[in-house]
Amino acid sequence: MRSMTKQSATKSIIDWMFSTDYEDIPPDVKELAKLALYDGIGGNLACSLLPMAHRMVDFVNLVGGPPDCTIIGFPNRTSVLNAAQVNGMLGHADEVDAIEGDGVGAHILAANMAAAVTAGQFVGASGQEVLRGLVLGYELSKRTHKVAANLRGETAISGGPAATLVDAGNTMGATAAAGIALGLSADQMETALGLAAPMACGITPFARETDHMLKSFVRGGVGARNGVAAALMAKVGYDAPEDILDGSQGFFHSRLGIEEPGPEFLDGLGSEYGIRSVVFKRRSAGGPNQAPRQGLVELMSENNLVADDIAAIEVQVSPTGYNTITHIHHPSIDGKDVLALAAVYGGIGFKEAHNEKYYRSPAALAMKERISISPKEEWAGRDRFQAMVTIRTLDGRQFETQSVYRRMTEEDLDAKFSDLVGMRAGEAKAKELAQALKGLNTASDVAEVMTQLELPPAHIKDF
Repeated sequence: MRSMTKQSATKSIIDWMFSTDYEDIPPDVKELAKLALYDGIGGNLACSLLPMAHRMVDFVNLVGGPPDCTIIGFPNRTSVLNAAQVNGMLGHADEVDAIEGDGVGAHILAANMAAAVTAGQFVGASGQEVLRGLVLGYELSKRTHKVAANLRGETAISGGPAATLVDAGNTMGATAAAGIALGLSADQMETALGLAAPMACGITPFARETDHMLKSFVRGGVGARNGVAAALMAKVGYDAPEDILDGSQGFFHSRLGIEEPGPEFLDGLGSEYGIRSVVFKRRSAGGPNQAPRQGLVELMSENNLVADDIAAIEVQVSPTGYNTITHIHHPSIDGKDVLALAAVYGGIGFKEAHNEKYYRSPAALAMKERISISPKEEWAGRDRFQAMVTIRTLDGRQFETQSVYRRMTEEDLDAKFSDLVGMRAGEAKAKELAQALKGLNTASDVAEVMTQLELPPAHIKDF
């Protein structure tokens, strides 16, 4: 191991990665990584129903490639780069995937997970090496995001440099995840990060789309593909400058105008694991929608209300959350859509957000007109996982609650997986896949698990 004394930030974090074996990772972090991958793959399988997934598979079929790696939720295999791109896109094709509880970074799991499992399948890596790659890649992404957040006081959804750095940071983390799964040396990993940095773009005009396609591609597919590409290029001897996270023309200098990431980039390395900030979502909805949706459904249940009883729904959320759920117009993010679909249909909200027979139904559209959302200014800078929800009924009653999102237990994740994957593949197959994914740490070759994720194609319009 190289000395960490007076080293660059780049070499210091690489040295930490290569001195950290799977056994060195704290037990709670290993368990959380396994559950994160389990939950993430469940979302991928559900998202394989979506039109954007079929369009991306059309693309990889068009460009071709050797059948080396699994496309999750599809029967055909493709090249490792194509598979990484599709699997990464699937990771955030819907808002059902995990997010950052502290708002630093966004949808880190999608690109890192796809890079780790796809590269792992390509070389026959063990489940433990894939999970190790996921944890350490996640760490690099998270720490990259923190630099921008600390420097500018911005979050991933604020629209400034922190927002554009999110997807670049996901690419860097995905490179580390892929590099570990591929068995790179420390020097090769440094080269891989040097190659990945110029591949990372991070332009994020998500508020200008209505189909969630660009968002899924940039947040998941681009990072996974570029991360695997950079790692493979380094593996075959392609070169790049050293210390890409440091100095003039480096990663942070080119994006934030700073030549060094600062001491906080390495603070707590090995004890503070970024993946501990992950928040799993109960429902198919953007993060700031989780608390209001939860409050609405619970008020309706507790008071035996149905959609036809409701005259108005009034919701207050944090200013940051308000900006997100009123400026990104997709039924899984737009706050009025999310609440209307919850009031009319209940459930997990996945098929309702993607099948127009639900989100454009007369009942859902009429309910949407009865919903108002406003920012609660005194919550500025506070936890976005809370909301005030008020229901006014047609017969003059009023019900109100302050809803604070409840974090999911393993039993909750099991129920979510059963709902999503059972819809996609049937109850028996869902149980089989749950067992395989929750036992990934015992797999000697991750390909044994990946092949079980190959399913006949299906379409959301049929559900």
